[in-house]
Amino acid sequence: MNNFLWALKFLTIIPIDRGDRIKPKSMGSVVSWFPTVGLCIGIFLSTACLPFYLFFPPRIADALIIVVYIAITGAFHLDGFADTCDGIWGGWNKEKRLEIMKDSRIGSFGAIGLICLLGLKYISLASIAETCAIHNSPFDVCTRYVSCSIPTVLMNTCAALMVMPVVGRWVQVCAAGLSSYARSESGTGSFILNTTTVRHIIYTSFLPLFLLWFFYNLNGVMIFALIIAFTLIWIWYMKKKIGGMTGDTLGATHEVIELVFLLSVCLPWLK
Repeated sequence: MNNFLWALKFLTIIPIDRGDRIKPKSMGSVVSWFPTVGLCIGIFLSTACLPFYLFFPPRIADALIIVVYIAITGAFHLDGFADTCDGIWGGWNKEKRLEIMKDSRIGSFGAIGLICLLGLKYISLASIAETCAIHNSPFDVCTRYVSCSIPTVLMNTCAALMVMPVVGRWVQVCAAGLSSYARSESGTGSFILNTTTVRHIIYTSFLPLFLLWFFYNLNGVMIFALIIAFTLIWIWYMKKKIGGMTGDTLGATHEVIELVFLLSVCLPWLK
C-alpha cells in the first residue's frame, strides 16, 4: 500500500503524506502501480465529466475535462513534453539537447509542441462523440439495458477518459524498462529507469490490455498493438537523439501515447 500511495503522490497533486513519512520499498515496486494510479485518475475524470456535460455544451465540457486533467496531475508530464521538444529539436548534438532540456524556461519548440498537443487532444476528445467506439464491446453489452437514458457521446467520452490515463502511465513503464538513462549524472528519471525491468512491463500490461478489450472489444487489442508500435518507435527515436531516456522524455512519452490512443479511437474502422 505504501508503494501505491507513493505512486499516487508522485503522479498527482493529491495531498498525501505531507510529512514525507511514506517510503517505498523500491522504485521498481512503485512503477508497477503507475497504471493503477492512471485508473484512479480515469475514474475521477469520468465522474467529473458528468456534471460538465449536464451544465455546458459538449465542446466546453471537453475543454474543462482537459483543464481538470492538467490540474490534478500538476502539468507534470506536460512540462517534460515541453522540455523534450525544446531539447530534441533545439539542440544539434546529444550534449546540447540534454543541456537545453535541463533549462526550466520554455522555448519556441516547447510552446509550439504544447499548443499542437493540447489542441489535438481537445479535437480528438470532441470527435469521439461522432464515433461509435464502444459499439458491441463487453462494456456496451453490460450497460445496454441500464444506460438507455445516457447519451452515446457521454458513454464514449467516459470510456476514453477511463482508458487514456492508464495507457499513458503504462507506456512510461514500457519506455523505462526498455531504455537506459541518457545522462551521466543521476536525476529523477534515473531512479525509474535503473529499477524498471521487462518483468514490470509484463505485470503492468494486463490492466491496459483488459480495459482496451472491455471498452473496445477486438478493436481495443488492435489499438494496443498500435500503441506498442508507436512506443517502440519513440524509444528508438530518443535513443538516436540523446542515447536513451530521461525523466523529461518519459513524461513526453506519456503525452504522445495518450494522443496516439485518442487518435486511434477516432479512426474510421472503429465506427
